[in-house]
Amino acid sequence: MATVNDIVVRTKRLLNSNTRTELNNFATGGTTTTLNLEHKTDGIRAGSYISVGNGVSPPETMYVRSRNGLTIDVIRGVDGSTPDSGLVNWPTTALIEVEPRFTEHQILEAVRDTIRAMPNNLYAVDTVDVSFSTTQQSVTTPFLKGFTQVLSSTRTARSGEDRLLAFNVKVQEYQDAYEVIRQEGIEKAVTVQLTYAHPFVTGTLAPDTTLEGTVGMPVELQDIPALGAASTLVLGEESLRLDLHSQGDSRSDGAVAAGDRARYSMVLRSQYDRRVSEEARRLMSKWGVRTGAAVSSVFPTTVR
Repeated sequence: MATVNDIVVRTKRLLNSNTRTELNNFATGGTTTTLNLEHKTDGIRAGSYISVGNGVSPPETMYVRSRNGLTIDVIRGVDGSTPDSGLVNWPTTALIEVEPRFTEHQILEAVRDTIRAMPNNLYAVDTVDVSFSTTQQSVTTPFLKGFTQVLSSTRTARSGEDRLLAFNVKVQEYQDAYEVIRQEGIEKAVTVQLTYAHPFVTGTLAPDTTLEGTVGMPVELQDIPALGAASTLVLGEESLRLDLHSQGDSRSDGAVAAGDRARYSMVLRSQYDRRVSEEARRLMSKWGVRTGAAVSSVFPTTVR
């Protein structure tokens, strides 16, 4: 099952194209700030940055203070990253990226921001069974993942046949809970299967958080956060042109013309908008537009 880390990998492909960086692993042993490398990698030297991740724990950026052979002394958790409290040493399976264009921590943060900012016309879908007794007009139901709108509501046939009938209900928020109110006449006890839309669950977006199972993001939508994250990161890279210290003989306007990064960011954002529109229309064609929703339906295009 796809995870948040899979979106991080997608974003790396959009950012790096065929650009490659040096890779390494940690060997066993070492203290919190003195770490042992598995292989000789010339790019890891005093003053360099390394990005460490294993697709499970939050990635970490380190600053190399000194190197002696395969032993390096580092400053842990730089550039806003936080060392995993349970990891005195990263496991040997962790991958070290040497001076990457974007650290894995930067990419993960951009992916998280993009998932949390997904528009309301994209949503997760879940179902819940609601049982009404013969005297109940409404039932309090805890929508633990939140609630946006009713997509469909069905009940078993009166004759006991193995088929479903549409059943009219509405949902109303009341004192931090939700009341499912039946709009049909009270005739007998019924159990209603309610299919509803809810926001994506974004409380915990660790690298190993499953997209479909935890976040509620179906596979059709999983390319969208990568486009949004890549667009944000590339646009920020344009600020390099404002830094005179970055000038050098190997850097010329012919290689990277002014505004090229900004234009690529706009291309990625255009693709993001197109995919949002496509998926919003797909959801609308599948579920339709519902009235009386907690969040109003919106036309599935982005205005720029």
